[in-house]
Amino acid sequence: MKTGKKMLFSIAGISACVVFACATMPTAAAENPIRLIVNGKTIQTDVPPQMMEGRVMIPIRGVAEALGAEVKWDEENRVVMVDTKTQSGHYENPYRYPRLPQEITSPEMLLQAYFASLAFNNLSPEQSAAAGGPYHTAYHYWSAAWQAEHSFEEFLDSWSGTAHVELLKLYEAEMQDGQVRFFVETKHLESAGNKRQLGEYYYAGFFTVTLTEDGWRIAEGSLEPQNLAWALEGHQPWLADPVDVAIVQGLGRPLDEGSALHPRLEWHADDHVTVIFADNIGNRETAVEAVRLTEGTWRVIAVEKSIPFSEYAGPGGVREAILYSDEQKEAVREAGRKYGIEPLLPAKGVADDCLMEIRFTKHSLELVYPHFSVEQSNRNLAEPAPGETTETIVLPGGQKLQWFPEQRTLTFQTGGVHVALGSAKSVGKEEFVKIAQSMIEGL
Repeated sequence: MKTGKKMLFSIAGISACVVFACATMPTAAAENPIRLIVNGKTIQTDVPPQMMEGRVMIPIRGVAEALGAEVKWDEENRVVMVDTKTQSGHYENPYRYPRLPQEITSPEMLLQAYFASLAFNNLSPEQSAAAGGPYHTAYHYWSAAWQAEHSFEEFLDSWSGTAHVELLKLYEAEMQDGQVRFFVETKHLESAGNKRQLGEYYYAGFFTVTLTEDGWRIAEGSLEPQNLAWALEGHQPWLADPVDVAIVQGLGRPLDEGSALHPRLEWHADDHVTVIFADNIGNRETAVEAVRLTEGTWRVIAVEKSIPFSEYAGPGGVREAILYSDEQKEAVREAGRKYGIEPLLPAKGVADDCLMEIRFTKHSLELVYPHFSVEQSNRNLAEPAPGETTETIVLPGGQKLQWFPEQRTLTFQTGGVHVALGSAKSVGKEEFVKIAQSMIEGL
């Protein structure tokens, strides 16, 4: 059992950034997160890259440390110092003692710290003693509930023969039971069969992260070995095609149905893609997100699903305002449990609409009506576009709403649920406010 790199530090008192690109980018690009890749590896930073006045701004520490430099903050003189350590004769050990953050502020940072701490087996006795012993730090990144079922001795034994662990990939995956999940790929240096030589081995798996009283902790996870001889053996060649993998593993359908699904690829990086399936007129029906492993196969990490709801039509096809049935309410509640929320329902008749379908995305639940949609999650769902001025609306009961005029989106947060109202049609701000108010008053 293998349970489970670059470390990130916040510079106290300053958000140091470096201009990485100066080209003006389309507004639509702001809807998708900006990824940072250094020397072919995706780097996760504590502050995500952002578009500001047409430029991409990136925290300097993440870039500098990925290139082997050291970043320090001089509070007294208010100076950011970057040391590339290029002096003659200097040698930087690639398996050096990892520097771990004093405070874990995100689930991504937790997993980065966890896998970096697994390099403790390379420490000298003095370093090991200073770090609290081999793997002690890594063990305490797991939740108290997990530790109650797995002793430190068991954890230590699972890493026997491992000399070094390198985190290759870290992608957010589909949520599970309200908890954040990540897909990871790692490279290990391990003792070979004769125990006298080290070999490189590759692993992949999913890790679930939860927020506890002690902060972010790993709730569960495991790594399974990859088969680097897969391509040579010639078994299941369809695993090398992201579309085929999305059809079989993501949608659970046979390959011979692929041509009727109208797939198209949306590439995020060479090893990360979303396969979008559309209907006969090009409307998006569902999507599957997949990652390519070192062995050459693709692995599904998230599936966008949709459950249709029956439309209600009165005499002559005119829609009437009716109450949700108990079955409909329970179906929506059940859908929300996957994301750790108790979802809200807008009152029927507010916009003369009826619930058409429920969409499951990677980290949010979306209720789709003929004229608008209601996205709900346990995390923030909208950020202002570069240069966008938002408007705060206060309801009579004191509830605050946030209006994004350029995105035509209204957001609010209540009872631990983040809600975003959007529309591809001409639904105005006033109608959105009525819908939001009906959801809040229905609590």
